[in-house]
Parts: sequence; structure tokens; C-alpha cells
Amino acid sequence: MNADAIPLLNLYETVNKAYVIPIYQRPFAWDSRKAEELLDAVLQDANANAKLTSLGTLLFCNIPGPNPFGNNTPTTISPSTMWEVVDGQQRLTVFAIIGHALNERLKALAGNGLVYSPPLEFDMLYATSRTRIGKTVPVLVRDGDNYDTGFQSDLSKMLNSFAGHAAWPAGVGRRLIETRNAIVKWVDEELDAGNFASFSDHFLSKCTVVQVIADDQDSAFTMFEPLNSTSEPLTAFEVFRSKAVRQLNAQFPKTELLLAYEASKRDEVISRSNTLIFSIAQANSGDRRRIHFVPLKHYLDDHVTSQFIAYFEDAADFFRTVWFDQTATDTWFDDEAKNCIRFLKAMSHDIAIPLLLRYYLTQRADVGKVLKIVVAFYSLWRAAYPTNALPKTYRALLSQGSADDMSIAGGKTLKPVADLATYFKGKLTEKIGTLAAGQTVEQKWLGETNLNYDELKTLCRLFIFIDMAATIKSNLVPDDPWTSVDDVEHIFASGLADAPANVHCIGNLTFLPGKVNKSIQDAPWREKREVYAWLANSAKDPVPANYVSTRRPVPAAARDFINDVTSPALGHLAGLSANGTWGEAEINARSTAMLTHVWNVLYNSWLNP
Repeated sequence: MNADAIPLLNLYETVNKAYVIPIYQRPFAWDSRKAEELLDAVLQDANANAKLTSLGTLLFCNIPGPNPFGNNTPTTISPSTMWEVVDGQQRLTVFAIIGHALNERLKALAGNGLVYSPPLEFDMLYATSRTRIGKTVPVLVRDGDNYDTGFQSDLSKMLNSFAGHAAWPAGVGRRLIETRNAIVKWVDEELDAGNFASFSDHFLSKCTVVQVIADDQDSAFTMFEPLNSTSEPLTAFEVFRSKAVRQLNAQFPKTELLLAYEASKRDEVISRSNTLIFSIAQANSGDRRRIHFVPLKHYLDDHVTSQFIAYFEDAADFFRTVWFDQTATDTWFDDEAKNCIRFLKAMSHDIAIPLLLRYYLTQRADVGKVLKIVVAFYSLWRAAYPTNALPKTYRALLSQGSADDMSIAGGKTLKPVADLATYFKGKLTEKIGTLAAGQTVEQKWLGETNLNYDELKTLCRLFIFIDMAATIKSNLVPDDPWTSVDDVEHIFASGLADAPANVHCIGNLTFLPGKVNKSIQDAPWREKREVYAWLANSAKDPVPANYVSTRRPVPAAARDFINDVTSPALGHLAGLSANGTWGEAEINARSTAMLTHVWNVLYNSWLNP
């Protein structure tokens, strides 16, 4: 067994060698954000001209006996050297996708005049070649793939398409697609003629991996299993805590409640610890530290003070009682604030956390108002536009040197709630852009918004709630309305053969009790119209056994709910039931009406505290 720290390019500079992911490895599981964080870290270090960037450890072992990935004849196109990946498949997959994205970006930039030759051809990150045959083939495959008889895995098919030997494969796994799309988008947006060469040189030559090559599989498992199942790597917080105890006799009861060592898996402990430190760093001093042990430790090492520890403890309390568990008892944390938190979590809009934390640490009574501002701003933006420009909008509020910096150590006063709303309203107006003659901001936003349930389920749910003026305590929906989807009703049933093209648009959506919704989900409009009228009727008239319009039986679940004297009358359905027909025109009209109402609530009310 041997181990060497090598630059990334050394993994690929030998042709006729490839890596195989064995069957005992789980499928590709990285979230696309992890790939973006890796790219952010490389770019940050490249800009700083850092000596090196560590990309972790890769553990390989030789595959004994005949090569099972080719036909073992002189004409095989299988590389002659195959290494089994015992640990590192996620990173090798991401490296391959980055290589292809960089290759395509270089072609585009070269067409505009960039002259650059990388220290290693980018295509070697996803393709190698059989020396005797000279044909390029995927450098990374999975068990079950065969270079001569065909590739079975999504991964190998994807890399084969990168090499230009096949079209993009159908049915590729969601995580692979999301990661590939995120990497391509990042490369296209962050790298231009001015920084492409420095980034690429750093990535290939100064990003290092520790390459561990075991003599055989038994040796690899002997090393890998303790790392995977018995070792508990330290978190940056644990190192910081020992230092704070030695120097200040500090205690961390709130942080220990958040991390819940006894009740949590180690990965969850590490994740919560890293998120806590990353967020407090932004709220306190505007620092966007990489979520990695070393940079987080360095940040904490510089902040062993009583005041910082107090902030740290309060931040841990925010995460546990507000963000994760919603058990806070502060008067501002009412049902509406709780609903806002759940919505932001369901939308994975965690970029807002440092801002919320900033108010929580020093002006806690305003957090409820800030939550509504953030939800209003984000919802109106997301309904019409992609989110790629949003990070800069938030970071400017916590970046030292920015005109809008509010970080604790930034030396500037925290914005009053009204000023914060004005800031976000201004950013939204900038995004909406130049107006035509006589056009209002609202009119342009309406024209650019086409909210679709297939794409943004959670946002659709929020807009339906706002349109019907529902409260979190409504007995129409569960206590946490973002974790249940069986109560969203397509008014024109999406499963019917004659469904219009806009069947998933916001105007075709409403709420029904889950059991009722399931019982009539494929019913035609004339039957649904009758059910809506019965549901909206506060007089609770008995429901007949059969529909008046079709004479078909009324589903028992719908009839039982409506006939139950304790079930509420659903007044929001009365207007819908008044429509004699329901189709594309009605959906479009209702979409416009709903979005207009939502704009008035979010823009004119929530963004005007």
C-alpha cells in the first residue's frame, strides 16, 4: 500500500487506465450544491493564488485476474489498467463533469479569441484511450459496464456522450442531471476570458488529492471500514470548544442541544456544526467561509471572545428552535412566522439564513417582520425568474465594504425593517427591468410569470394560500402545509385526455381536503362543479347518491365529508362552482386574477411593513 499527495492532473495523465465503481458502492448521491461549493473553493483559491487546494483522499485497489470490462482480446477497446474505486466515486464523477464543462467553455472562449492550452487536456478527465486501438472511452465506469459489448450505467453513457461517441442518454438519474446542469451553469457564469486560464491551471495543477493505492481489496477494506463506520472525525466546533474552555471556561449548552450528540448520526452532527459556523461567520463579519473543517477552524480560532461565544450560542438556539424544530416561544414567532420558516425550508432557500440570524442576534423582535419581507421578495422573484442572481442580493447585506453591509463587525447600523423592505423592493424592481411606455412594474411581472405546479409545487401552494386568505390554522390543510401535497386539486383534471396545455398553471389549482381530492381527481368539470358547490354550501344540505349532471355515483369519501356536520364549508370554492365551463380560457383568466392578488399582498403589503 502506498499513499501520495498528487496534483489532480496526475490522476489522468496516463492513458490506457480507467477507474471502475464497484457494485457495493451506492449510486451517485452528491447534491448539486456540493459540486458548486467545490468549484467556489477552487475559484477562491485560484483568485488568491493559493499554493494548493485539497480535494480529499481517493482510495483505489487493483482488480486481480482477467479484466471483466472487455472481451480480453487484442482488439478490445477496454483500457488495460483498471483500478477499483473503494472511496472517492462522488468526486471522480464530479471531476469528469467539470472536465467536460471546461472543455466546452474553452471552445466557446477560443471562438472569441482566447488562446490557452491547459496543462492536461480537459477531455482526459472523462475519457481515456486504449493505446493499441487509439479509441477514446470513458475513464470511469461502473460494475456491469463493458467497453466492448456496451455500457449499462447512466454514468458511463453520460461520459461516452461527452466523448462524442453517442447522443445524450435518455433516463439519466436526477442527481447526475442536476449536478451536470449546475456545473455547466457555474462554469458559464463564473469563468470568462479573464479568469478561465488561472482557474483551470489551479484546478489541474494545484488542486491535490491524496491517492491511496491498496495492494488488494482486502487491504483496502481493512483501511476503509474504520474510516467509514468507527471513526468520528472532529468538527471545527469541537476544536473551538476545547480552546474556548481552556481560555475562557466557556460552556455551550445551546450548541450541544442543537447538535444532539446522543440522538444524531455523526453526519448530521457535522452538517449542523458546519452550517452553524458558516452562518454565524456571515452574520458576524460577512465572511463566507468554505464549509470545510480547515477554513471553519481558522475562522473560529480568530474569535475566542466572550461576546462571540454569546452570539454563537444564540445562533445555535436559532437553528434548533426556529429553523429546525419551530419550537421557539418568543412572541414574534407566531403561526405566520412559523409558516414562513417552513416555506423557506421547503424551498431550500437557506441563503437567507445569515440575514435572519443577523436580526435574531441583535434585534430579535423584528425577525417576524423580516421573515415576511424575505418570503415576499423571494416568492415574487422566483415566480418569474431563475435564482442565479439572488446570492449577490443577500451577500451585499453582509459584506464588509458594501454600501449595504449590516454584518455585526462591519461597523454599520442594522437596517430598520422598513429600509430592509425598500432594499429588497429595489432589487426586485431592478430585476424586472425597463418598462414599456405606460407599463407598470406589476404589469411587467405579470407578463413574465407563468407559475407551473410541475416545476414549483411549494410556491404554487403559497400563492393558493394567499389567494384564498387561508391561515396556518385552517382545518382544510395539515398543520405543516408544505409537507403534504395530496390536497392540491387540479380543477381541470390533469389526467383527462382533453386536458388543456395550461392544466398545471396556477389558475387551475385550488385546495380540497385530501380524501375528497383523491376521490374526484379524475372527474370531469360538470361533476367537480357540483362537488365544489356542495362543499361551499354552509347550509349542509344532504348530498345525493348520484351526480345530477351525469347520474354517476358520487364517491363515498366526498359524500361523507360534505354530509359530516363538523366539516367546514369551503367558501373559496363558491366562485369556482359558478363557472358553467372550465378550460384554457378560464384557467388563464383565473391565473391573472390570482397573480394580481398575490402581487397586491406580497408587494404592496408584505414589502411595505
